[in-house]
Amino acid sequence: MRRRELIAGAVGGGLLLGGGAVALGGLPSVGDDESSEPTEPIEVRTLEARGSEAGTMTVPDDDRLTAVTFFATTCSSCAEKMPHLAEAAAGLEGEPIQFVSVTTEPVGNTVPESEVVEWFESHDGDWLLAHDDGSRLTVAYDGVPYPKTAVVDTDGTTLWEHVGTASTEELLEGFESALADADL
Repeated sequence: MRRRELIAGAVGGGLLLGGGAVALGGLPSVGDDESSEPTEPIEVRTLEARGSEAGTMTVPDDDRLTAVTFFATTCSSCAEKMPHLAEAAAGLEGEPIQFVSVTTEPVGNTVPESEVVEWFESHDGDWLLAHDDGSRLTVAYDGVPYPKTAVVDTDGTTLWEHVGTASTEELLEGFESALADADL
């Protein structure tokens, strides 16, 4: 009997905490076709990798949409999404949209930069690769849970977003929808 009471108490406490979080912050955004308010430009450090040069970049871009995918090298869903993202990016070559994969992992500290680059390239990455030290970009675009992809217009407004794994077709549909909605 004591065990049942303990389990019931734990479940009830979890429901209470979850309900309180929803009451204070609203339901988490996990669907597609979400629009957000404009976000101020945020600079992140880019890494040397296939399709990416070491330096910096700013999100949003002044001239085109930015498809930002937040990931972690330890995330199996991120690894699963990457080949589909690569196919979708290749299918949109020539369109006014840039792709960037962003990690907040402690690159250069406990996670070697070479490990992040190797993961990115071994999962078909061939576009900008960036490190969001301080998590400013990740916080601005609710980049957690991983993997999350957000298409941002030149004002920093999210035109489309998707959390989790996705097929190439689902990603292309979302990217094309954002391109159609963009005022470029």
